[in-house]
Amino acid sequence: MKYKEKCLNNIKKISETDISKMKFRMKNSDFTRNRKMTFKNVVYYNLNKKGLTSKMEIVEFNEIINCADISSPAVLKQREKLNADIYKEMQTVNLKEFYHNYKNEVKLFKGYILSATDGSDFEIPNTNTTRVNYNSTKNNFYVARAHISNSFDVLNHFILSTIIGPENADEKEMDLQNLNEIKEMKLPYPIIRVKDRGYTSLKDIYYSNINNDKFVVRLKKTDFKKQVSNMKSSDEIICIPYQYDRVRYYKNRDIDFYNLLEESKMDIKVRCVKIILSSGETEILITNLSKEEVSSEEMNELYKLRWQIEINYQVLKESLKIELITSSKENLIRQDIYSQMVAFNLLQAFINDAQEEIDQEKYKYEMKINTNMAVGFYKKFLLYIMIEEDKDQKQRLLETLAESIKTYIVPIRKGRSYPRKKDKKNKYSINKRKSF
Repeated sequence: MKYKEKCLNNIKKISETDISKMKFRMKNSDFTRNRKMTFKNVVYYNLNKKGLTSKMEIVEFNEIINCADISSPAVLKQREKLNADIYKEMQTVNLKEFYHNYKNEVKLFKGYILSATDGSDFEIPNTNTTRVNYNSTKNNFYVARAHISNSFDVLNHFILSTIIGPENADEKEMDLQNLNEIKEMKLPYPIIRVKDRGYTSLKDIYYSNINNDKFVVRLKKTDFKKQVSNMKSSDEIICIPYQYDRVRYYKNRDIDFYNLLEESKMDIKVRCVKIILSSGETEILITNLSKEEVSSEEMNELYKLRWQIEINYQVLKESLKIELITSSKENLIRQDIYSQMVAFNLLQAFINDAQEEIDQEKYKYEMKINTNMAVGFYKKFLLYIMIEEDKDQKQRLLETLAESIKTYIVPIRKGRSYPRKKDKKNKYSINKRKSF
């Protein structure tokens, strides 16, 4: 059985068993009465969301499951009974399935899962409740925003972990939470975390060295400036000495680590690599990977792959419309976010298969699957596949979905470089219109 089909089976099993119902209902009395919107239907409803109005979502859902009309308040009431962690469970089960049981498909960097970590602000309903819960005071705008931190496998294109926090959340701490979630899965491969500027942390360097958790982080020009300027070569170990201005940062954030540094006055060592870019700019990376594990040249290529997580967020926001959150209630916000992370990984399983089947020799440029079109077909067929009980018909639907995704491809134009636009006016550009 192909991985994408196994994912669907796992999701169906989690959605339709009594064990899951008991585990992921908010109260013991929930989902005990015979309602139109059953436990299973609530789970599927969230996975099938298309960013439409609540009423239109319900109308389309009812047409597919052949159910009588359900009011928006009734759907909301039933959704409040479902614990959003069911989608975290789905994600974990499918990831463990892939890395343990589909090892011939797993792409690695020198035996490591290559994981990019980054965060992004997400629009959520702007209400008094969300403004309080998400503590949104950034940039002096009193609007609600959630900050999402993802750990993303840049070679296999799967989201490994998702942490939700307020807009002003500490990204370094969210990164550590992502790492802990990945460790809890007990995957059969070690990981390398690749992070951008802003993630430099003495705490992370110290504990990563102790626990042998591999990382690559790009430094800001002001990070460890004296130690970097004193380097005698472009690739060497630098020593970060005890300095109270650095240590006091942790006094109100991690008192145990603060006390450890204060008592020991220890120096912390880390490998530092300078890379001259084609633009003439010097990129500075720190890592606890040795030269034998990863050379200076390989370090630059490794860091470049981090850009895949930016594409990940683009797909989540522009194609999957994840920011069109349907409620200001905390549990429902988490449902909307976690369910679309599951949807992203399931979609990617289909895209990965379709990508492998492209006959690249037929084209001038290297081709890739058109993700936006793939999202459209995925949203069109997913629910039909999930509820179909006839095995032959279900297989036909799966094949139709796979063939539809494979049909639409676009060229990869390598070597292009675009400056980041910080003042973009339109939320949705003309070439990023919805495909569903």
